[in-house]
Amino acid sequence: MKEAAMPVYSSLRIRENDAGHIRAWKKRTAEKLLVLRGALDAHIADASGGDSAMPVPERNGRQWLRLATWNLREFDTPKYGGRLKESLYFIAEIISHFDIVALQEVREDLGSLRVLMEFLGEHEWGYIATDVTEGSSGNRERMVFVFQKNRVRFTSIAGEVVLDKSDVVTDFSAICFRDTSGLNVEFPEGSLFSHSGDVPVVKSKGKTFLQNDLEIPLPEGTRIVLPKGSSLVLPRAAEVPVSAATGQVELDFSVHKAWSKQAMVRPPADALTGVGLQFARSPFLVTFQAGWLKFILCTVHIYYGTGREGMVRRNEEIRKLTRFLSKRAESEHDSDAENFFFVLGDFNIVGKEHVTWQSLHSNGFRVPDQLRKIPVGSNVARDKAYDQIAFWQQPVAPHPGATFIDVGNAGIFDYFRYVFRRGADDPDGEDELYYAEKTKKYKLTYKEWRTYQMSDHLPMWIELRTDFGADYLSAVSVSD
Repeated sequence: MKEAAMPVYSSLRIRENDAGHIRAWKKRTAEKLLVLRGALDAHIADASGGDSAMPVPERNGRQWLRLATWNLREFDTPKYGGRLKESLYFIAEIISHFDIVALQEVREDLGSLRVLMEFLGEHEWGYIATDVTEGSSGNRERMVFVFQKNRVRFTSIAGEVVLDKSDVVTDFSAICFRDTSGLNVEFPEGSLFSHSGDVPVVKSKGKTFLQNDLEIPLPEGTRIVLPKGSSLVLPRAAEVPVSAATGQVELDFSVHKAWSKQAMVRPPADALTGVGLQFARSPFLVTFQAGWLKFILCTVHIYYGTGREGMVRRNEEIRKLTRFLSKRAESEHDSDAENFFFVLGDFNIVGKEHVTWQSLHSNGFRVPDQLRKIPVGSNVARDKAYDQIAFWQQPVAPHPGATFIDVGNAGIFDYFRYVFRRGADDPDGEDELYYAEKTKKYKLTYKEWRTYQMSDHLPMWIELRTDFGADYLSAVSVSD
């Protein structure tokens, strides 16, 4: 078995001048880390792709790479006080059991990421990050790869995926009209707007803000004044009046109404949203090598959205991504058949029978059987298939002695059974009581608050073989 590189825990050493509550915190954190470390070791040793009947092979750490993906919820948001120091220790301990981890939802402020890297050991670990994604859907998030330098080598290529204009995401359900100077709307007399059902809101400083877009049907007779730069568009073959004097098309808007049923209005380009969209959060593509294995990782955080309209765009992003990457993979395969494409991250896939799962498997991509067989999900409730790792299947079998994608064991680790426990995992209620003041201060339930300390997603991982020396030598030994 490959031993995890131990994080740097020197700041937990108890010092003579430590106050009593500091000593107690250090001892408690150390005890929790010991439990978490033992649980991770057992989880990885016992992993068998979800089939308990399968024997678990011993893994030589020098021959296998452990690849993981983890959405770290709003890492790190200050709105609920930010991550506690012990939370960063717990996250570092989990990451240390893998060789390379794709992280999603890393926010603009890299302060907590830098602390995390200090705990992991900056000489042993490195990271590569994107800039933030702008726009309301982007949430100013970054994509990040964290990796062990002595196990994985960055091979100098990194970039964000940008779709060609001919292949952009078009979210017809999200096409909206706006006026940057403010909509000039006239409502029928007596109009009253209300919305049935729950509307997710956030309250801050005495004000209430929407968490998601809210769509309210307008009453018949509503009038909107178009902004400067708008055009009237009459379709081909529309009948139009012609001036007897000049022979030119001449519209007297006060008289001629016959064209109105066919007419369209084209507002200026900056007045429309949802047309020609790139990804809500730019996918991040990076090249690496571990041992004999060369691979290209693309990490993603697919648009979520709400309702039917949100699902349409979510699914289209997955389809457009796999199509883009399959074209790149085919091109790469033509020049280097031993360089392999993986896509991993938070796809917001509803389930393994859902159209979003089918879209991930389009264009030659496939989730390994070892992950597919795991019956539970990667969200905290374990009922959604949000996070996935998939690879592009090469069209032809590798020649003898060549490297190929050989997936070993796989798993999803549920850390909430050991830290920030609740319910049956914390029968005495010790963890919930310990953090009671924190949850009271921020007026959140403990169940919700703890997801801002760790996450509302669980880390997913697979093993990949990196040593193909014996295969190569065997092929040479029997060659003519």
